Amino acid sequence: MDTLPRPASLASRIAQSLREDIATGRFTAGARLPAESALAGTFGVSRPIVREAIALLKADGILVTRKGAGAYVSDTPGGQAWRVASTPDGGPTLAQLFELRMVVETACAEMAATRRTDTDLQRIREALAAMQEQAGDFAAAAAADIAFHHAIAQAAHNPCFTGLTDFVSQQMLAARQRAWENTARLRVESGAARAADTEHAALVEAIASGNPAAARQAAHHHLSAAAGRLGLRLA
Repeated sequence: MDTLPRPASLASRIAQSLREDIATGRFTAGARLPAESALAGTFGVSRPIVREAIALLKADGILVTRKGAGAYVSDTPGGQAWRVASTPDGGPTLAQLFELRMVVETACAEMAATRRTDTDLQRIREALAAMQEQAGDFAAAAAADIAFHHAIAQAAHNPCFTGLTDFVSQQMLAARQRAWENTARLRVESGAARAADTEHAALVEAIASGNPAAARQAAHHHLSAAAGRLGLRLA
């Protein structure tokens, strides 16, 4: 079952609107934003709400403020932090996060198959063993699950992928714990081995074998199955 999104705050929605104005070139690097009072009138909100939105963009490195002179677009208008864009209903949904995982983690697995070191493989296998040992402790198993996918991202030896994988993992921590609870219940009811164990093991062996196509396929299969266990269908 997908989770119900929380409504985005007014400040977040205004920050996202300004972010889009900057991305599309309405405000270029070094440009001064309209005064707080003007922005408040444009968005129909109070000045403290505008001030909060500006603070969010400043924290991401998109804006800089100058005392007595207002807010300006920084020299790095793309920002220095990656953040999920706010939507009117507060998204993203669990399905959207899984779609992002599908793109990022299949690529990580493919690269890991050709770039991994012996140390990388050891870390991946240790995380796999921790998942299997802590299967009855859902919080600990979910943390080990995150460590497993983090180790694979590290084995791709591209810090951009590692950072993005970690970010999405934290967004999905509660869903991962729920998945462990669901699969544990199904195992008790059916008497079958946990499917995720087999999927994770197949992914490790594909990476260890140095076969990028097999690693991508194993990652794709695991993520599709994991989504299914949460009642999601991915295209």
